[in-house]
Amino acid sequence: MLTQVLKLINYLPPEFTYKTSHALIRSGIVNYHSRGIEMPIEVNGKLLKNPLGLGAGIDKDGFLASRITSAGIGFITIGSITLKPRLGNPKPRIVKYPGLKAMVNAMGLPSRGFVDFVSRLPSILNRLRRLRTYVIISLAGFSIGEFMYMLNKLRGYGVDAVELNISSPTYRGSWISDREYLGELLRGVEAFPGTLFVKLPLGVDIEFYRWVMNMAGKRGFGLTIANTLPTKEPGISVGYGGLSGYPIYPIVKSLIIKVRRWGFGNPVIGLGGVFHGWQVIDLMRSGANMVGVVTAFAYEGPFVFNRLFKEVLMSLSERL
Repeated sequence: MLTQVLKLINYLPPEFTYKTSHALIRSGIVNYHSRGIEMPIEVNGKLLKNPLGLGAGIDKDGFLASRITSAGIGFITIGSITLKPRLGNPKPRIVKYPGLKAMVNAMGLPSRGFVDFVSRLPSILNRLRRLRTYVIISLAGFSIGEFMYMLNKLRGYGVDAVELNISSPTYRGSWISDREYLGELLRGVEAFPGTLFVKLPLGVDIEFYRWVMNMAGKRGFGLTIANTLPTKEPGISVGYGGLSGYPIYPIVKSLIIKVRRWGFGNPVIGLGGVFHGWQVIDLMRSGANMVGVVTAFAYEGPFVFNRLFKEVLMSLSERL
């Protein structure tokens, strides 16, 4: 019944869908418990119970984490979190295309801010550790100083990994437009004692990917491949947004294959357009260590993971 309600909600105004689904999850009404699947993988010395998880963008401030991870996922990415509180872009800022299994969003990085998040971080981690969930904190900074401040404050909390979101429009409109400054950032964060992932954008020239891959590879950073694909969207207040969902899956897979062929040996999170279990296996065979879901979760809620676990097991058995 709840699954049918969630599907119906997806055809209502997207902002209403967003708020309603989050309220349902936080209330505990939509709180799907599952053991997931045991498909252990190792990432920089830490063992994950399975490679399937939630990418950044759904649980922006960590309020949903304990409910979502009860679905048995191997990891969760919380954020992206900004140093200062942000309201995000004016509405409307989401357009859904259910027939295409896609959506376009320009949320504008809404966040309660880093100080609020860190005040709740110990209790978040306590709950997620009991569920054996690998925790990634996604940070979005508007300057090197902001990134460095947040990273320094995260020392000692024992988070499993931090994702540097350089692919959303923050620094001067875009980090990728100033390679020299981005290089300074990537060199500066090298001193962080934990695992770091760099979240790549889509729609950038191939030389940029080679350059970032080399910078990350030399420093032991992982890659998150990838963020949304920039596109014009008249239905959004700012006139543009990021396309996510099924249409970007081939681009994401191709980019993962490329960085592995170029010799990148550090962990990779495959993220973009995963709606089916066979895609989880496909991305892992293409070179991803972990596979994240965002848009499929936006459509189906935590129930999506139970379906994906079943499809992954079915896909594996068919290949034996």
